[in-house]
Parts: sequence; structure tokens; C-alpha cells
Amino acid sequence: MNLIKTRLAVLITATLGINTPVFADNLSSLKAEIAQMRSDYEQRIQQLEQRLAKTEASSGEVKKDIAYVKETTSNIPASKNKNNFNPAISMVLNGTFSQYQNDPADYALDGFSLQGEAGLHEEGFSLGESELTISANIDQSLYGQATVAVHEHEGQTELEIEEAFIESLSLANGVTARAGRFFAPVGYLNQRHVHTWNFADAPLIYRGLFGNQLSTDGLKLSYILPTDQLIELGGTVGAGNSYPGGGEESGIGDWLIFAKTGGDISIESSWQASISHWQSSPEARAYSGDHNHGGTVAAPPEFNGDTDITNISLIYKWAPNGNFRQKNFSLIGEYFYQSNDGSVSHEDEGEFSTYDGKQSGAYIEGIYQFSPQWRSGLRYDWLSSDHKGSDVELLGEVGLLGSKEHPQRSSAMVEYLPSEFSRIRAQVNFDQSSADDDLQLLLQYTVSLGAHGAHSY
Repeated sequence: MNLIKTRLAVLITATLGINTPVFADNLSSLKAEIAQMRSDYEQRIQQLEQRLAKTEASSGEVKKDIAYVKETTSNIPASKNKNNFNPAISMVLNGTFSQYQNDPADYALDGFSLQGEAGLHEEGFSLGESELTISANIDQSLYGQATVAVHEHEGQTELEIEEAFIESLSLANGVTARAGRFFAPVGYLNQRHVHTWNFADAPLIYRGLFGNQLSTDGLKLSYILPTDQLIELGGTVGAGNSYPGGGEESGIGDWLIFAKTGGDISIESSWQASISHWQSSPEARAYSGDHNHGGTVAAPPEFNGDTDITNISLIYKWAPNGNFRQKNFSLIGEYFYQSNDGSVSHEDEGEFSTYDGKQSGAYIEGIYQFSPQWRSGLRYDWLSSDHKGSDVELLGEVGLLGSKEHPQRSSAMVEYLPSEFSRIRAQVNFDQSSADDDLQLLLQYTVSLGAHGAHSY
């Protein structure tokens, strides 16, 4: 038994004696690796600290340079060179060729008294309406724009200040103010210049109510609410000197309120809707045109009373993947309702009539751009009117009565767009808004020269 214990002790001692050097070697190797890693990390930390110090030093030099530039440039006097005020100048040239089945001189809009430039284009070749626009930021607070239009009317070339206004740039909280002459924000198309229209002529209801467009000399305030969806509220006050205002006015002659909203349906489509109401109380608003009685030319009849116009408009736009340059589709519709309550008088003839008139109308147009250089479109207009008065003959004399029960018009157009600065358009109208139906052909070119800002939605 003692022999066995002795042999076991000898065996354990031999085993430990053999393994001890191996454990010692492994431990030394591990310590060496840890020391090397510590040295590498210390070197990296030193390098990062050096880079940080260099960066801080260079930053300090940059700050000194900026301070020096500010100090030196602040002592330079402002230049008096006129080139500092460098407005954007653009011109739109617009020419037309018109052909009608009926005599354009006999044109009348059933149930509406045409005023101003509401007639048809001159037959044959004509200048159409060309525009010269100058615009610029006046300073950090104001923007200014003026547009002068040149057009043919009754065989004569006329020059007209279409817009001339200043607009605020720095009012807070979404408020914008505009003062001067501008297109009244009643409806959708009324606020756009002629060269941006989708057709060569105005919708019938614009022709009948405004003589194509309604402008105002006055003040406009608008407010965009701080919401995810576009909501704009606003109003205008004006001199009331544009038809269907006009006549003898002092101070505020018309006022308007409007509301607009819209947004994106998806990445490919969007919409916009608006409602507006315009009101004026014209005194001695003349119905244009000469009135021949017994071989003598008499002064035109005049309206005295209240005029109210309400508009509802809706716009939808679509483009695949939101890319409007390749293909797009627009659908635009507007409805107008006008109420006249007052009297019509013809002092030279001693004629007088009470007058209660209701006029309404709408149009809808769809425009499809099927390639970057080609667009086509369809439009449909219709009108309605109801006129009551104590002297029906006098109302007929000023053009308020007609024989058409449902005046209407259908239009089709196609456009070729060589570039974003030029357009050639062909349009055909089948006009059933007068006593005799008329087939009309309109050819038009429009080109833009110079800087031209983006158009609104």
C-alpha cells in the first residue's frame, strides 16, 4: 500500500514539473500583446489630440478673417451705380389670325351687355395682346411689378397699364399686402395674364361679366393659415372704376372677400378650390356704345344700384410620378352668379326702368399634354340670364334681352410647344351664344423674351 502511494506522488510531481514552463510561456506572451495594444492606442489618441488642436487653431484663424472682412467692408461706401437696381424685364409677343362664319361686327352675347374689349378678335391678322413686364425687389420689404399691354381694338392700337403694384415681402405670420392696380382675385382665370390662358379667347362668362377681365385699383390683404393644408383668406377694397363697377365713385367703390384651399392627393395629383364674392354700388354706370335715336347720337343709358358677383372654382391637376414636363392633365371649372338690383335710365330720351337682373354662367376645360411639345384641350361654356324691369324695351336697347334660351359654346384646341418660351396654337369654336350660330377659327403664336417668372398654380 505504501508503495502505491509513493508511485502516485512521483507521477504527480513529474506531471506538474513538465507543464509549469508551458503556462509561464503563455502568460508572458499574453502580457506582451496587451502592452503592444496599449502602445498602439496611446499613439492613436496622441494623433487625434494633435488633429483636434490643429482644427481649433485653424478655426480661430477663420473667425479672425471673418471679423476682419466685416470690419473692412463696413467702411466701404454704398455705390451709387444704377445697376444696383436691376429689374427683370420680359416681353410676351402675341399674334392671331381669326376667321368667322358670321360678321364679327354683329356679334352679341345673348342676355349680356358687352362692354370694353368683350367683342371678338379682329378678323384676319392682328397684333392680339402683347405685354411688357418689369419687376424687381425694391428693398428687403417691398416687391414691385408693372405690366403694360398693347392690343388692337376696333382697328386701333391701344396701350394700357394692365398691372402696376407693390407687394410686401417681410410681413410676419403669413400676411401679404398689395397696393396699386392688379387683377381682382375673383375666380381662377381672372388673376392670370392672357398669354397663360389655355385658349385664345376668354370664357363666355368672363366676356359677359367683365369685358374679359376685372382689375381694380386698391388694396389687397391675404393671410395663409399655419396649417398642413393650404388655406388662404383675404379681401380687397378698390376704387370701383372697372366694369361692372364704374360710374361716379368716391372713396371705396368695390370690395371683395375670398377663400382658397388645396393640397396634394398623391405624388401625381393635386387640387385647389376657391370661393369669392365681389360687390359694388355703381352710380351712373354707362352701357358702352352709341345710341342713335332719330338720326342723332344720344348719351348711353346708365345703371344705378347694387351689383353682386359670386364665384366658385375647382382645379385638378395630374402628372405621372409628378413630372409635369413629360405628360400632364388639368381640369378647370368655374361658376359665376351676378345679381343687379336698381334702375336703368336714359336721361336724353326721358326713359326709365326698374331693373332686377340675374346672370350666371360657367365653363369647364380639360387640357392634356401628351408629350413635351404637344398639348390638346376641350372647353365647354354655357350662360343663363333672367331680366325683369318696368320698361322691357329699354332693357333690350342696352343689350340685356336676347332670343337664345341657352347660350353655349364648344371649343377645341391643339398646341405645338417648340420650347418653354414659344407656342403655336390652333383653335376652333362652335359658338351658339348669339342669335346666329357661328363657326370660328383662331390661329395664334405666343413667344416670351427675357426673364419670366414662374406662373402660379
